[in-house]
Amino acid sequence: MKLTKVFILILALLVPQLSMAQTTPAAERAWKPFFAKFRAAVKKRDRDALAKMMVREFYYLSSGGDENDNNDTRDETFEYWDTSGLGAWQALEAILAQGAVVNTNMREFGSKAPSRISPPIANNRRAIKARSFKWYAVFEFRKGSWYCTGFTECCD
Repeated sequence: MKLTKVFILILALLVPQLSMAQTTPAAERAWKPFFAKFRAAVKKRDRDALAKMMVREFYYLSSGGDENDNNDTRDETFEYWDTSGLGAWQALEAILAQGAVVNTNMREFGSKAPSRISPPIANNRRAIKARSFKWYAVFEFRKGSWYCTGFTECCD
């Protein structure tokens, strides 16, 4: 009887984590080419290419929001990265160089889409709580393609 209760408790703890970590075969196939293109565009500061790989409602540092009311925060994002003095472009390049992992701990509320996060340490609850990393980027697989949904400092 005790063994059954322990087993049920373990299942209850593991199933939500496993289901959130699930990804689709299409998302898996599309990830490596997307990530390579995204890294190359960041390195070149190619705003046109990046804009196609980012969501319109992109979340950037403290998200100043859509200041020009064009329903698109990517232009504000690039301006902020250029002028903030925080070294955002360099930070983005550095975290992307560390790779990305399936995102189970920094997911957008309610999203069931496959997601990845960079750097890999950003997927560790202890590291999040201890603020063991300065920056992170989140990616989501939407409508058959990967997109970067945000890049910000840890951890609000």
